[in-house]
Amino acid sequence: MNWNFSTGVFQCRLPVAGDDNNALLSLLGKQNQLNHIPRLALENMDQVEDELRRMVMRFENREAAFWLIEGQYDQQVFARISIQKINWMMLSAQLQWELTPECTLDTLQAVLPDLLSFIFTELGLHRLELRLVKGSLYEGWPEQLGFSAEGVLPQQQEFEGKDVDLAVYSRLATD
Repeated sequence: MNWNFSTGVFQCRLPVAGDDNNALLSLLGKQNQLNHIPRLALENMDQVEDELRRMVMRFENREAAFWLIEGQYDQQVFARISIQKINWMMLSAQLQWELTPECTLDTLQAVLPDLLSFIFTELGLHRLELRLVKGSLYEGWPEQLGFSAEGVLPQQQEFEGKDVDLAVYSRLATD
């Protein structure tokens, strides 16, 4: 199975250790690009290398897959979209994204259908869940991308001394 594929003018590919360090640092090194998850930004290349090792290890253990999304022609990485917490018994996973400011809703609308098709058809998953910090910049996007709002998990997580509510969205293979 080939996990790398093109979608229009975009390329979805697995990260390559060594080659993608700088792109990953620019993507995961800015706190405002991660607040919707929430997670802390990476600060140096050692953290990037550790992140790449964890991504490879989790992929090899079949518990996650991470795609870097880049322009087909300029090869500039503008997003990382992943499925994590894959449950092969329930055929479900959590979708997560980290986006540069250049990645718009229109861009995701161009990329996500092919990526979801791969996840549902090639991998055989049935359900994807997406969790975003309630009130985050991307809160309205999942519904425009075909996800259904399921509700809010109040005080689901603690981040930087504050309780965080997470909005939950889902998409089924039959949607």
